[in-house]
Amino acid sequence: MMERPAIIHDAAGPTLLQQLTLRLVAFTLVFAILDIGLVVWTYASHPEALGEELLTLEANRFERSTVLTPHELTGPPGARHWSARYIDPKSPDRGRQNSSGSLMDWTQRERLERGVRISGVRRVERNGQPQWLWMEIEIDSLRPYTPVILNELLAHVALPLIPLLGLMLTFNVLAVRRVLQPLHLAEKEIEGLDPEKMTMRLTEPFAPREVNALVNTVNRALQRLEEAMATLRSFTSNAAHELRTPLSILQLSLERLPASDQRSELQLDVSRINRLIDQMLDLSRADALSFDTSGRVDLADIGRTVVSDLTPKAYAANRELRFKAHGPAIARGHAEAIYRIYRNLIDNAFLHAPGESPIEVFAGPGPQIGVQDHGPGLTEADASKIFEQFWRKDRRNNDGAGLGLGIVRRLAEAHRGSVSVKSSDGSGALFTVQFQQGIFFQADGKKLNNPGL
Repeated sequence: MMERPAIIHDAAGPTLLQQLTLRLVAFTLVFAILDIGLVVWTYASHPEALGEELLTLEANRFERSTVLTPHELTGPPGARHWSARYIDPKSPDRGRQNSSGSLMDWTQRERLERGVRISGVRRVERNGQPQWLWMEIEIDSLRPYTPVILNELLAHVALPLIPLLGLMLTFNVLAVRRVLQPLHLAEKEIEGLDPEKMTMRLTEPFAPREVNALVNTVNRALQRLEEAMATLRSFTSNAAHELRTPLSILQLSLERLPASDQRSELQLDVSRINRLIDQMLDLSRADALSFDTSGRVDLADIGRTVVSDLTPKAYAANRELRFKAHGPAIARGHAEAIYRIYRNLIDNAFLHAPGESPIEVFAGPGPQIGVQDHGPGLTEADASKIFEQFWRKDRRNNDGAGLGLGIVRRLAEAHRGSVSVKSSDGSGALFTVQFQQGIFFQADGKKLNNPGL
């Protein structure tokens, strides 16, 4: 029986969450660039507003600074000329007034031969007292406006976008995680699919619709695979049954021929074909699980029957076939299937432990059976492959089709058991089949307190 290959996850591509996050960050960057462009375009279209913001920014900086008098202000970087002083509200040159006669903030922008002059008044608080600060600046480049533009970008671009981006990322993570939950469930169920249990199906989620459609598609594919496997098993079983009749006729016809080496070779070939057909039927029944494994059987009794049936074969091959029971060996299973397990293990010993060495068969202690041969044994590499169906170390050897031990493993698994081999090169091989103990119930549903296992 072929081992299922390990599932390898391809981690090269980004996850859906990573893709959505990258797209969200890209969208935010594009939005930020557009917002920056809008801020720059707004001030470029309204230079008066840029000048107002520049004086307001300088006045705020003066309020926060430790400079005592306005003339100590340095002004914005890159300014060609800068001056500042307090204005007495009661003096005649106190500046522009509102309709009530109070001094008010104002800004004036004048073009010069080289650049512009921006002047104006701002109300500031110094030591808890209101003061009126007059400022004048001459500039001939965009450098003095840099603090204004950066301040606007911080206030109208960075501060709104940072919490917005955080909220969007949080929503993105929560939403994508919820959407991916059905996919994660489907992934776990797919990894748990067993080729030997083709009736298994994936759980169909109600939402999202795309995931539901994907799961439905996988389930329909599994249904088609189950039907194809059933057809194949049916064909194998029917073909094996149909071949028995012509082979029986052929065998009878060969027995009527005069004794010769050629007749002996043909009879040996027919015997091999019959054995192969028996193995195909065993494999078909094991794959279909078309037998009841709940009955109580005595493994020792079955072992004695098998050894008795194969004694003529052992005698013809000048081999000794021994059986020994190591204590009670009661199990739950199907007697005919367990008979086939014994038979295939003993046939394997006949094939791969040639010569006149004995073959030892045992049952117990407990629910286990085993076959020990004294042949050449197995290498570690061969021991890991011998239970694969159709595996043969030497393909040029016509003895057997590589099905016997695969059938043993499949029948053991059908009984919720396992088969193992202990061997080293040159020391023979010991095959052991262990039947797992389980919980059994009577026909009325009551648990058996002492099932005898």
